[in-house]
Amino acid sequence: MADPAAMLPQVAVSRPEAQPSLFGEADAPGYGAGTVWDEMVTGTGRLRPHWQGFFSAHGPFAPEVMAQRWEAARRLLFQNGVTYNLYGDGGDAQGHERPWPLDPIPLLLPAEEWRAIADGVMQRARLLETVLADLYGGQSLVRGGVIPAALLHADPGFLRACHGVEPPGGVRLVLYAADLVRGGDGVWRVLASRTQSPTGAGYALENRVILSQTLPDVFRACNVDRLAPFFEALRDTLVRIAPRASGPDGTPRAVLLTPGPLNEAYFEHAYLARHLGLTLAEGADLTVRDQAVYLKTLSGLERVDVILRRVDDGFCDPLELRADSALGVPGLLEAVRAGSVAVANALGSGLTDSPALIPWMPALCRHLLGEDLCLPDVPTLWAGEPGQRREMLATLDRLSLRPAFSALPGRPVLGSELDRTRRAALAGRIEAGPVRWVGQAIAPPSTAPVWRDGTVEAQPLVLRVFACATGSGWTVMRGGLVRISADPRHPSVSLQEGAGAKDAWVVGSGPDTGGRRRNQVPEAGQREPVPVSGSLPSRAADHLFWLGRYAERADARVRVLRAAAARLVEEDRPGATEELLPLLRLMGWIGLVPTAIAALPPADSARGIRQSIEIAFDPANPGGLRAALDRLRRAAVGVRDRLPPELSRVLAQLDALTADAPGGGLAAAMLRLDDLATAMAALAGLEQDGMVRSPGWRFLVLGRRLERAIGIAAGLRGTGLLSGSTAPHPALAVLLELAASGGEYRARFPAGLRTAPALSLLLAESDHPRSLLYQLDAVAAQLVSLPRTETEQEARPPVETALGLLHDLLFQAMREDTGRDPAVLLHLVERLDTVLPQISDLISQAYFSHAFARAT
Repeated sequence: MADPAAMLPQVAVSRPEAQPSLFGEADAPGYGAGTVWDEMVTGTGRLRPHWQGFFSAHGPFAPEVMAQRWEAARRLLFQNGVTYNLYGDGGDAQGHERPWPLDPIPLLLPAEEWRAIADGVMQRARLLETVLADLYGGQSLVRGGVIPAALLHADPGFLRACHGVEPPGGVRLVLYAADLVRGGDGVWRVLASRTQSPTGAGYALENRVILSQTLPDVFRACNVDRLAPFFEALRDTLVRIAPRASGPDGTPRAVLLTPGPLNEAYFEHAYLARHLGLTLAEGADLTVRDQAVYLKTLSGLERVDVILRRVDDGFCDPLELRADSALGVPGLLEAVRAGSVAVANALGSGLTDSPALIPWMPALCRHLLGEDLCLPDVPTLWAGEPGQRREMLATLDRLSLRPAFSALPGRPVLGSELDRTRRAALAGRIEAGPVRWVGQAIAPPSTAPVWRDGTVEAQPLVLRVFACATGSGWTVMRGGLVRISADPRHPSVSLQEGAGAKDAWVVGSGPDTGGRRRNQVPEAGQREPVPVSGSLPSRAADHLFWLGRYAERADARVRVLRAAAARLVEEDRPGATEELLPLLRLMGWIGLVPTAIAALPPADSARGIRQSIEIAFDPANPGGLRAALDRLRRAAVGVRDRLPPELSRVLAQLDALTADAPGGGLAAAMLRLDDLATAMAALAGLEQDGMVRSPGWRFLVLGRRLERAIGIAAGLRGTGLLSGSTAPHPALAVLLELAASGGEYRARFPAGLRTAPALSLLLAESDHPRSLLYQLDAVAAQLVSLPRTETEQEARPPVETALGLLHDLLFQAMREDTGRDPAVLLHLVERLDTVLPQISDLISQAYFSHAFARAT
């Protein structure tokens, strides 16, 4: 084999010197010089023809206009909660969310060129589907010497447990993606194939949504092809490969299997699940019974027919694959063998991700398809073959060395950056384990304009193109995910390594007639072929329940801090100074501040309150605002697909408001707390007016109402009202304000504050949404409305037990002497402290785990 570096053409692209303006003239932008292919300008610095329409509609890249559009895109991404998770140095998921780095300038590709790319990607998908079928079947490619046996058996991605397993529907690859780079000669080459669980289609769709909003006129003028037909085809395929239809309306039930919220692409998992109408499920949400997969739901187990997975091969089944996996479903492979569930992509499909297969792709294509490759590969050598190993060792200084198999860890190493000693050491490692190494020609990718720090720069890119299997072959997304390479020496579309993203526009192909739009009405008698999601998974119900509880805890902290700050700001207001002490004691009781501060003597109350406001925003404070909102956000992330899209915007606003402590004294703190209170009110409003009254909403309300009842009991104790450690009237005034009842009380009793009527309003007012009675009534109403569970076969089901406890509390709350007799009030609070946590436990026992299958 020839030197792979020599196989890449060396084309120098000259460009004029950079001009002061940013593309002041559409045909002579002159935005820098380089020696690689640029996607926007020719070697003489002229615009390529397919960019002319873009500039005609867009105009020059004026800095102020670009800055406005970049800011609009950034805000939309922020409001939509578009993120990716950053892993730690050791590759462990740390859950550090980062905003999605979308560039406001798209990548434009002409329709004629795109047709060639699409043909090449579809051919590659057909080829790899055939390769997988052979390697997990008769293995004629190995027996016939088309590929070496070591190429298969040395690859950790070859799952021997999957050998001989025929997937339902006969389709192994439902989704395929190819990472493409363009060389200096203008030819697109395949850098890598993605056959295991291709990531990025959801991000590509979100990129399109954002840019079509920020560049609406330009988008229309360029006649950009739609992405919707691709996702319609994906829905149809998931229906087609289902071995049975277990849904309530005779359609297949499908889930999207995710590793969970710490995965780098969890946003995409939730986004795709919502867009495709699938249930977002983690491994713990599924179980295998009698060689069938079931989803754990509130009412029991529901049969699953199709799994669109985002969990890597080896982690999918801890029984037969990786025993240390906590992400998969024990027994999944057994269910696949039995043909009871379809998994897309099929287990073991990561085998063809491996770079070691690249040198054999031309021969495989001719042998299996009788065709030459439409898209060439980046020249690659596998050290497991002696001849290629000799060439690799002779040209180390011109290669990028990387693991041969996708299942092996490791980052690319540039031979040209190693001194003689280190290069010799690398050669020794290659000789010691040759099958583990490949060397790829260093191919500087093409560049495209990127908006950065107020200027437009030419930056290298990698284009990921997606294909989906259909009943008649393959279809290709008419667009793709463009990643800006953080290092031009290492072209990559990894979420961890890329420096930015772009939308890819296929322009000039004429009106798009492919695929029926979703909002069209099917013909009479025709049913929309879409998979159905299952009922609410138990894990999702658990998350929603705790989302309600954490939201109420955060709201309570904001209310206490606002009340305290207001009394410091308006210290001349009657009673303000006296009311500081019960507020300080309450902060300590709910864990907002350390006991040392909360226990300060009455004379130091003002100082304690100032300290409390300062440390409330400290992220190191486990009971502070930031910690409370972090818990709220984590619960919300776990059920992102089941919440209103606007809720992500509210959470993003809350994150921003607690990112740092407010500077500028009490006035600034008060303004920040006002903004937080507004955001919390928006969150509560979305719960009430932005969600269908489904079981998921009921669990959310259950959590909030139960936590508010717990908070009422905490207020009675924490302010010192029960113990008498503070004066009763200041404590009552504080409690009325925290319950938004001060105005109502003064309207009813203008003569002044009295204990009995104040406590009656706080405890026994049935129409007051912050009274104890209202919370208990709401909890009982939601419990009665929830679906019945299999645990009802017990002598006394948990829900019935919880309702009995609630009725006892309701009776005590409505006693007329509760507000007049301190002993009766104390007994009520003691019962609340005991019974409310019991009710929470009973709800968990009844709904958050199941072991019985429902009839389907």
